[in-house]
Amino acid sequence: MKIIRKCYIGIIVLFFLFGGGRLMAQQLPQYTQYMYNTTTINPAYVNENNRMDATLSYRAQWIGIEGAPETKALTVSGIINNRIGLGLNIYKDNIGPSTEFNANAIFSYYLNLSKKIKMSLGINAGVNFLEMDYSKGSYYDEDDILFSYDDYFNVLPAIGAGVFVFSENWYVGFSVPSILLKQSNVVSDKNLITRDHHFYFIGGYVVDISAALKLKPSVLVKLIDNAPLTIDTSLNVLFLNKFTLGASHRLKDSYSALAGFQISRNLFMGYSYDYNISDIGDYNQGSHEIIIKYLVPRWEPNARSPRFF
Repeated sequence: MKIIRKCYIGIIVLFFLFGGGRLMAQQLPQYTQYMYNTTTINPAYVNENNRMDATLSYRAQWIGIEGAPETKALTVSGIINNRIGLGLNIYKDNIGPSTEFNANAIFSYYLNLSKKIKMSLGINAGVNFLEMDYSKGSYYDEDDILFSYDDYFNVLPAIGAGVFVFSENWYVGFSVPSILLKQSNVVSDKNLITRDHHFYFIGGYVVDISAALKLKPSVLVKLIDNAPLTIDTSLNVLFLNKFTLGASHRLKDSYSALAGFQISRNLFMGYSYDYNISDIGDYNQGSHEIIIKYLVPRWEPNARSPRFF
């Protein structure tokens, strides 16, 4: 069984790295609790309460598989003067022999489309660092020609944009984290590292059942060049503005359970567990994700409570 497991690990890593004669660079991180930190996928989103918030998240994907994705992220954002949003999004993503570090500054501007509907336009700009170390992992074999490459390090610009339209109880958004043309860098005579476009569509609706109970169905659609369409649907329930329970489904991939607790007026903690239903589910114990969100105390005494999105 140990030999079979190592063979499968090797197949997974090779699938990510050597498909079709190209080295496929790690794609953007995947989040189950994106609804609690939407700025990570859309630079046009920030909270609307003249308050800054800081969010830490950690995701360990496909527990039990060596070299599986592991993501650490920090996001800080907020609105200034009711119109201008500023923020910073930083993440570090590890998968197999690759390590990716990304740092982006965020700027957004709010417009009133009507008395109840608003729109925010956002951009992000920063840098992306990618390092490949082919000696990592027990699958490494120095005599195998597949691993006969030098270590690789590269820096590329990261520029993206998004739009977010919302009212008191619904929202829709579209974003492209990198609007630059697809970027490829030669590693050897026959292999490339390629970064593909990502397109995100997000939408949600808040249903006020009572003063103590709110429902929020939401959807995230992700389109990546040369990859299958990804659709996340979720339903979260907020009790007494304190406790959140939810479930989500990633099409043909996983089911997830989510739970959150408003520890204090300004501090929230959330957890999610993904159970894989795809073929890879036979070889891992699921994925874990933790998020901690701190809302800086309001400097306006009459500022509203945060929205449920």
